[in-house]
Amino acid sequence: MIKKKLVLGYVLLTILSLILFALFLPTTLLQEPKITPVEFLSGILYWTIYIGNRSLIIIYPSETLIVFFLGIEILLLGWSFLKKRDHEPSFWWGISMIFWGIGTLLAGTSYQGLGYELKCNGEPFCLFTSWFELSYLYFTALSISALAIAFAKSVLPKDKQSLLVKYGFVSSICYTLILITGTILEMRFLISYELFTIFFMPLFLIFFIYNIIYYKKHRDHLNRSLMITWLLFLVVNVSYYVYYFLGFTDWLYQNYHIWFSANDVLHVTLIIWMAFIWIKIKPQIHQI
Repeated sequence: MIKKKLVLGYVLLTILSLILFALFLPTTLLQEPKITPVEFLSGILYWTIYIGNRSLIIIYPSETLIVFFLGIEILLLGWSFLKKRDHEPSFWWGISMIFWGIGTLLAGTSYQGLGYELKCNGEPFCLFTSWFELSYLYFTALSISALAIAFAKSVLPKDKQSLLVKYGFVSSICYTLILITGTILEMRFLISYELFTIFFMPLFLIFFIYNIIYYKKHRDHLNRSLMITWLLFLVVNVSYYVYYFLGFTDWLYQNYHIWFSANDVLHVTLIIWMAFIWIKIKPQIHQI
């Protein structure tokens, strides 16, 4: 009964949010510094595809392929968890991965792929965000909230699960309200990835602390594997920022004409991280 209510809540929240993102899309928020569509294309790699009399510009083509590969991988991982949908831990891990995969494909569509078409084409200056990016933040927030429920069902004793389960559901509602508020009032920080990170990163710390506590108590494989999982996730994010701040993207492109950006580092390492979950974590979740 609780699972059905949570699923219904997610469905209703999703429908309402996606409609509001479309109705109140922030069209006065521009990229900083302001950049014209011509200037935007002059500094990046892109393909022009002709469909009849219309041209379609695909930006960052190699990044787009990588991020879409990641999205499909995550969706397949989620589906593999959902094959045991009557098993609560597997069900919530599957829901989390499905939402994460949807968010990844939405991100790849707007941050890469069709980013020019969605935010620059026909505009005097390129826009800050798009419906796809707002939806990406929303679906990824749902994913992490569902992951909190999955974690509780996988690791915590039954009498200690309710707090983290409630936290997972309430956090999705709170973040969605923040995201909708930022969309309607066109407040840049409220719809930024930076706020998203600040809002949800503490949850991964909570996961790690719980795993340490229960590993010390039980010395079991699952808690040890999950500790490794969160440490690898930290490595994924640190790798992105190190690569970004050291300026390897420009150095590679200027010296070797190879485009491999910080986003590529993030997505390739996430592909490896998701493979670790598939190979190492999923079999242990199924055995609970």
